[in-house]
Amino acid sequence: MTNYPLANFTGYCGESSTKGQPNAVTSARGMQPNEAAAIDGNTDLSTCMVANGGAKVYGITLTGSPGIYDYVVNVDAQGPSGFGSGSMYLAFTDQSGDTYYLSIYSSSRSVHTVRYNSQQPAIVKMWWSDYSFDV
Repeated sequence: MTNYPLANFTGYCGESSTKGQPNAVTSARGMQPNEAAAIDGNTDLSTCMVANGGAKVYGITLTGSPGIYDYVVNVDAQGPSGFGSGSMYLAFTDQSGDTYYLSIYSSSRSVHTVRYNSQQPAIVKMWWSDYSFDV
């Protein structure tokens, strides 16, 4: 992605294959606008945020956005591959407690976005799972 300052998250890495129990990582300070996520100091998230069928997240940044929405979570990721492999499901919770959802189904690596408005935009928790979920 780009060379932004880092926001470090900690938590459990790996595939979340149990329905209704997404994995999550947290950051007390939160990922502020124009920062990138690191998990346990590592900016390559592809060994931590993984799902079925080879789905993985490579990197995440939070940026500002002109227009209707003030903020954008940029997710460099690929979804699962193979017939019937479904999607990788992610969610991002900001400091106000609002949560924003994203599902990734394409097995081609690309940048996916979640746009939102918030008075407290820093992302404090990131979730992922093989299954759709609500938090």
